[in-house]
Amino acid sequence: MLTATLHSSPSRLLKATINYANTDSELVYDQRQAGPGPTHLLDQVNPQPMPIEDGRTLQVTGEKFNLDIQGFELVKPQLTIDLHQFDDALLALDNHAADSTAPTERDDLIRREWYPAIETWIAKRLGAARVITFDHTLRAQPSTEGPTEQSRSRRSPVKTVHNDYTPWSADRQLRQTLPEHGLNAADFPRYKFINLWLPLLRTVEESPLAMADLRSVGEADFHKMRLIYPEREGQISVISANPKHRWIWFSDMQPGEGLLLRVFDSEHQGPVTGVPHTAFDLPGSSGAPRRTSIELRTIALFND
Repeated sequence: MLTATLHSSPSRLLKATINYANTDSELVYDQRQAGPGPTHLLDQVNPQPMPIEDGRTLQVTGEKFNLDIQGFELVKPQLTIDLHQFDDALLALDNHAADSTAPTERDDLIRREWYPAIETWIAKRLGAARVITFDHTLRAQPSTEGPTEQSRSRRSPVKTVHNDYTPWSADRQLRQTLPEHGLNAADFPRYKFINLWLPLLRTVEESPLAMADLRSVGEADFHKMRLIYPEREGQISVISANPKHRWIWFSDMQPGEGLLLRVFDSEHQGPVTGVPHTAFDLPGSSGAPRRTSIELRTIALFND
């Protein structure tokens, strides 16, 4: 197991609002509606001004980011697909209200073309015996003009601090997904849930993603929240405010770059299940082009 202490090198800092969970409110999020949905997971959040360090500057000063230490990595995925072949479908995200088949065709194309390439790349990078991509979400704010696509694979960027799994929901997802691929969970003594976050179309100028260094969070910061879907219920973690949290973002992310997030690791079964993360309002970004991105959710399986 890799160990390290917090890095204290100077870096370019900004201060921005991080929306934490208000734990005095009911921790439930209803995902039964189609379409972009709200940017907040909760009706009431606890906004806190927090310093956020630019990971690019930290890398120049010698800091490295690792899934097993901070819980995230900046990467340049070497995929065997051309992401630009999907640009027309992505640029049309706001124009499908009258064409109910377009989102389905787009999502089928992503599953058919992207999933295998991502699985191969992540398996090689992590040394996993097998990687399964089981879901994806396109993040795109609705346009202020014209019709907006209504589908469950398209959501607005989430501006509430969260992590995608609890031990209960990770175990359930594992046991639901593996049999669909002819696999048995008992054959893999260790597994990780890894998200790959990819900017699409253009450089990210608004609603970038920030991550809390896993070494700066504690068990008391994590709280279980119910997710209500049309056909089932799920569970994630939302995070309460703590001035000890250390926030990192990577400036000017562009297509061809990505972020790997460790959102669950079977070796860590306590409340701290994975890296807290959130989109945030970048100061000075008013009027910037809307962020378009995709999150691909995978399970990396290990034989030892």
